[in-house]
Amino acid sequence: GSSSFLGEIWFAKAPAPQGPWTKAVKIITHDNYTFYNVCHHPEFNNGSLLYLEGTYCETYTGNDDLTPRYNYNQIMYELDLNDPGIKLLQP
Repeated sequence: GSSSFLGEIWFAKAPAPQGPWTKAVKIITHDNYTFYNVCHHPEFNNGSLLYLEGTYCETYTGNDDLTPRYNYNQIMYELDLNDPGIKLLQP
């Protein structure tokens, strides 16, 4: 999607927590919406699948076109590490 000032999540890989890090890839974007407080849920991991969850809202965007039943709510995403766009990131 288009760039979003407060609604993007990026992913980078490293062999250890202190790095060295690979080039980051944008994996989630919310056009004219805020997505924050993102956390990883390792208890749901399944092999090459990672689960990320965050707060989705219109705060600080000036967006008057709200998403029905989803504004200011938690959304969970599944990231497949076998996706070709992610596999290109070799540490």
